[in-house]
Parts: sequence; structure tokens; C-alpha cells
Amino acid sequence: MAAVAACLVAASTVAARRWGHGIGGVVSAFPVIVGPALLLAALRQDAAFAASMATATLLGIVALSGFVLVYGRSAQRCGWPLSLGLGWAAAAVLGMLAGGIGGGLLGGLVAAVVSPTLAHAALPRGRQLAVPAVFPSWEMPARSAVTVLLVVGLTVAGERFGPNVAGVLAALPALASVLAVFTHARHGRDALVAMLRGMLGGLGAFVIFCALIAALVEPAGVVIAFGLATGAAVLVQLVGVLPRAAYG
Repeated sequence: MAAVAACLVAASTVAARRWGHGIGGVVSAFPVIVGPALLLAALRQDAAFAASMATATLLGIVALSGFVLVYGRSAQRCGWPLSLGLGWAAAAVLGMLAGGIGGGLLGGLVAAVVSPTLAHAALPRGRQLAVPAVFPSWEMPARSAVTVLLVVGLTVAGERFGPNVAGVLAALPALASVLAVFTHARHGRDALVAMLRGMLGGLGAFVIFCALIAALVEPAGVVIAFGLATGAAVLVQLVGVLPRAAYG
């Protein structure tokens, strides 16, 4: 799963290099990390475990949205170390609150739709970047290596504490942290805001994937649930990415 996460970071970096930081953010939101995690949960545990984890992951998007908003706002005045610390503090608090509230699949869906929408609206606008910034050759392997370390740590913690904790951890901003720090430090605040806005805007595929797994994995089985969820996520992501790639 860590290798898959590193590949997603690489894909996001390539997209940012080709079409701009906003598209890179959209690509980073595709459920490449949570998908294998939920599939392993279904195979190693059972369908009920995977369904509970998927629902908790939807709730965990509240933590991701909090991280994005706090990092994006604080980055307007602070460097990346303080912005990262404040973002993770917000994610930790919101993650604990979301994990304790529950609410089932409906509550998870509401949280997963409302929290990114509010965070997107509250982010600073930033300046429109006409051309993508130049990326040094070392940046992609560095992003990937840091992502692997974060994902391995979160995976180990999730497997120890059950489906609800695992689900919230799966939505925590491990990948978002890597992309935010590198984009902020190397390309500036405007590039950061564009990337964060793209990430929030691209969460539709993530949400539909987790919602379908939570709803279908028990009654329909692993193969049908994951097949339908993956197809729906790809469709949603293509609808979101292609117009932005074409029109900027």
C-alpha cells in the first residue's frame, strides 16, 4: 500500500508539472490509497469490517478538510513548519471528534460532502498561475519516500486499533501533508492554494468510492462492490479532471 501511495504522489507531481498545481491536487484525491486498504480489510477480516472502515473513512474526511483549511490559511503568514504543525493539530482534534460522533453511512456521507465544501469556500483565493512551476529532478523521489514512511506508520496504527480508527487514519492527511509541504516550500503560497483547492475539489471520487464500498460490500460481495466503486470513482475523476485540464 505504501508503494501505491508513492505512485499516487508521483502521478500527482507529473500532473502538476503538465497542467498545473490545481490538477495535481485533483489527481491526488483519487482513492488509490484507501482502495487497497479497504480491499485488504475485506480479505483479511470480513465484509463487515471493510464496511465499517469505509464509513469511518468518510467521517475522517472532516480531519482532512480541517488540515487543508488550517494549512492553507496559516500558510499566508507562516512558513511550512508552523503551517504543517497547525494543520496536523486541527486534523487530530477533528479526527477524534469525527471518530467519536459516528452516525453511520448517512452521517459519514454528510460529513464527507459538507466539510470539504466549507473548507474550499474558506480557503484564500490565491493568484492564478499562468504556467506550471519547474520541478527539480529530486523532488518526485523525495515526495514519494516521505509518503511511504507516513503511510506505513498510519497503516500499522490502523491495524492495531480496529476498523473505526483504521478508517479515520486512512483519511488523515498523510499524502496531503507531503504535497502541501513540498508545494509550499518549493513553489510558494499561490501554488499551494491551487493544489489544496484542487485536492478538495477532487474528493468526489474518494467519497463515492468509500460510500459504495460501505453500502455494497456486505450485500453484494467484494468483487461486485469494488468493481462498481472503482468504475464510479474513475468516472467521477475523469469528469472532474478533463475539463480542468482542457480549460485551466
